[in-house]
Amino acid sequence: MTRYVDTNVLVRLMTNDVPELAHQAIEQIDEYGYGELVILDAVVVELFFVLEFNPLYGFSRRDTVLIFEGLLSISQFQVSELALSAFELFSDHEKLDFADCLLAVAGGLQKSAVMTFDKDLLKVLS
Repeated sequence: MTRYVDTNVLVRLMTNDVPELAHQAIEQIDEYGYGELVILDAVVVELFFVLEFNPLYGFSRRDTVLIFEGLLSISQFQVSELALSAFELFSDHEKLDFADCLLAVAGGLQKSAVMTFDKDLLKVLS
């Protein structure tokens, strides 16, 4: 059975800022099988924003990458190929936020397919 995961569950799991909720998240995840928990692209965008820019967390980009890699290793989670490709771009280009990376990948890394004024984003498009 597919179930969609909200950002707040992932934040609790990844930060352990509310230990009882992190524990509940782990218990719930354990009830599911391979790929049954779907993390939508919009949730990944929000997750990266919260981890990097919310003053409660303020994780470095490197920490965010490492934490997300750990999340991807949980077999119950399923993330789109688009989000996985955007994550690779995000990992390689420190001036781009995750939303920019998702946009770039969705547009096939082509300037003709992405409308933007963002100079850093334009640098990765051909």
